[in-house]
Amino acid sequence: MKLKNILLYLSSLMLFAIIGCEDSDDSVVAPTTGGTTIETPTEYDFTSRFDENSSVSYTGQVVRNLLIGDIKGQMGTDAGSGNPATLLAMMANSNADQDILAAANLDLPTVQTKYHDVSSSADLNSRLTAVADIILPGYNANAGDCITGWVNEAAVAGITRANGVHLGQITQKTLWGAVSYWQATSKYFNYLEGDVETNGEAVEGKNYSSMEHHWDESFGYFGAAVDYHTASSYADDNARKTQMYFDTNSDSEVDFLTEFTTGWAVTAAKRDLCTGCTTGDFTETIFNAYLEGRTLITNQAPIADILVQRDIVNTTWEQVVAAVTMHYINDTWQEIYNQVTATDFDAAAFTPGSAAAANYEVYWAEMRGYAHGLLYNKYSDHVSDTYEPSATLASVFEVMGTAPVYPDADGSTTAMVAYHEALKGLKSTFMDLYNFSQADVDNF
Repeated sequence: MKLKNILLYLSSLMLFAIIGCEDSDDSVVAPTTGGTTIETPTEYDFTSRFDENSSVSYTGQVVRNLLIGDIKGQMGTDAGSGNPATLLAMMANSNADQDILAAANLDLPTVQTKYHDVSSSADLNSRLTAVADIILPGYNANAGDCITGWVNEAAVAGITRANGVHLGQITQKTLWGAVSYWQATSKYFNYLEGDVETNGEAVEGKNYSSMEHHWDESFGYFGAAVDYHTASSYADDNARKTQMYFDTNSDSEVDFLTEFTTGWAVTAAKRDLCTGCTTGDFTETIFNAYLEGRTLITNQAPIADILVQRDIVNTTWEQVVAAVTMHYINDTWQEIYNQVTATDFDAAAFTPGSAAAANYEVYWAEMRGYAHGLLYNKYSDHVSDTYEPSATLASVFEVMGTAPVYPDADGSTTAMVAYHEALKGLKSTFMDLYNFSQADVDNF
């Protein structure tokens, strides 16, 4: 893993002077002295060095994850209505009365019922603006422009494009990469070295240092409950995949800030359930690295030790993005095979938006949407400092194309079969890029 942003100490100080927590204009107070060295906890909760309360805070990250998780369902609800107002308000988090849609899927009431109960200032649009220079290959536009177009298009014309792109799936999965993944890795982890000089100081008006807060904000985007990997709650990967929450404090309510699991944390658990895969435990590796890194920061350990944990998170999370992309490559590939080899396959009926093509279109959109995430980690060996994909990674997008492939007008499946073989060929590409085994790419 390359360390592109490791700078000389003087450069780190200069960097810190111009960056900081994007969600806060706070300055630092005088340094504190003393303190007690802590042991690495089993849950993501850290008592402040500056008072007796928890120093962990990532409300903005939680609400953005909730909005991303809910937006696909809302796109389906509004599809064809001609009215994108609700979706646009969700993107801006501008409606104080908007209910958290995820709450309706839980068996318990929730502490927070509105998005604004979590955070009223955190939106998705501004975070998409932050990655405006990163172009989605084939679409020749950035994620923000693509998503705005997809949201409006779905509301007017329906959830599936005339060319077969499922707009809800590709929108949500692109958001997971362009917002949560980029913010966690390329943004907040990039601040750490500039935070070294003030890690013994509390941010003015707060009970955490800048480095602690930046690390917490990165963790918030992972989407894990604070007890994500303890035996008493999320006992195994199947629970982390399906349970979504655990009422840790037994108050018969779900707290979205601490007890809810979503997004990449769920995705990591799903990929850990792979039968026959040889890749390590994604959930354990990422969660434990976050715990260890935060502990080192609290103990004011050398920055080199902290960066080791950062790199573990970066590398493993990138593998999760690649693994879920490979999963949907396999699903898309298999669906083509199932269709064209079926004795009752009706090429004339297998058209964009048809019932026969429904699964195919969902798999394809998830494949392409998740693949976009591979562009957004500046620490990756497969993107440049300006987020240009390597030639090999660029070839992945070329193979996928910008829409599913269907039978020709004359009923020929030649193009579909060729596309099927091209997708199959991506297995070796992912083995080379992300250090997967043959068993991994076959079984993800």
